[in-house]
Amino acid sequence: MGSITEGSLPEELKGLSEVEGLSIESGLKFCGSVREFDKFLEAFYYDIDGKQAELLDAFQNGDIEYFTIKAHALKTSARMIGAKQLSEMALGLEMAGKANDKGYIKTNLDEFIKLYVSYKTRLFPYMSWKQQQKANKKPISDEELKEAFAALKEVSPLMDYDAVEMILEELDKYKLPIQAQKRVAEINKQLRRMDWDKIEILLAE
Repeated sequence: MGSITEGSLPEELKGLSEVEGLSIESGLKFCGSVREFDKFLEAFYYDIDGKQAELLDAFQNGDIEYFTIKAHALKTSARMIGAKQLSEMALGLEMAGKANDKGYIKTNLDEFIKLYVSYKTRLFPYMSWKQQQKANKKPISDEELKEAFAALKEVSPLMDYDAVEMILEELDKYKLPIQAQKRVAEINKQLRRMDWDKIEILLAE
């Protein structure tokens, strides 16, 4: 992939060009496509509160093994969106966790969390714009919504990631009722975690 300039940016990503600490070129290289990059970016944004709480709780509770797993996951997700400094800091925490170096973690964790949480502010304008785009979508009919959830109930017990993802992407083309939006967002979240039990519970509601 060649160097990406402001003029060659995909139209839907131009709102990200001024975000500090985010390399669109690097993110597209890792993700492979605009759609995948945008999906990773949205997941990264909406996971910030939960993930930073998990990391802090693990360290405070002395569960260094779980802390290390979470640091590794954050290293990867930061790299996928082109957040190089954040990814490198997460790597440092991961390696310290593997070495049981609690001193390093204690010294560097607050700085990492501060940088990580700052992406809520950095990405807020773009995510707000995306929400506005969704608000302008065509409303889904009751029948179409019912059929989509029926299809999800059919494929989720098979743990068919691609099929569930395809249905969710089709739903994303429509404006959904508030409760359906929340349900779909939570299913999306659990799909990223590969938590099929929780997906089945959500679909049974």
